[in-house]
Amino acid sequence: MDYSGKLLIASPSLTDPNFRQTIILLIQGNDEDGVVGLILNRISDNSIREIWKSMFSLDCAADLLLYVGGPVFRPLMALHTQEHLNGVEVIPGVYFTNIQQDLKRLVTDENDHLRFFVGTAGWSEGQLLHEIIEGIWYLAEATHELIFSKDAELWQHLIEAIGQNLLSEMLHTNNFPKDPTLN
Repeated sequence: MDYSGKLLIASPSLTDPNFRQTIILLIQGNDEDGVVGLILNRISDNSIREIWKSMFSLDCAADLLLYVGGPVFRPLMALHTQEHLNGVEVIPGVYFTNIQQDLKRLVTDENDHLRFFVGTAGWSEGQLLHEIIEGIWYLAEATHELIFSKDAELWQHLIEAIGQNLLSEMLHTNNFPKDPTLN
């Protein structure tokens, strides 16, 4: 299966501190070759401005907080919506790049559709499929809104939605109320 452009939502039972309550955008990969992704809801205390100045001794217009994309060290990367730059289109209109020239252009931009990352999450051949089957992760379609969401409670909201969908499937009803006690 090609996982590019999918979201992984950590199951509430996942207690590994690297992945507890995470939402991961899968950038590329499949069951045969392994998978790479970025954690979307782990914000660091460092800004891109601080990191940029220490890496390149250059000023940076963007004053965005840096995201921790995962426990595997990787240099600076970005998710953005600038079609004219090089990069991999993850979903329509959302691009991934780790190309220095693109990053230099992006740091001059400051908008709501730009995120900088250090680190990635990764799975070896067949590992992610096994973890999904075991119920460690829920798989969902990524959307532009979810990728760039500023909702601090996004993981909780997604888990609640997944739970409601599962309950509706088990009870064979599409009209299950959010709070059944109000029924």
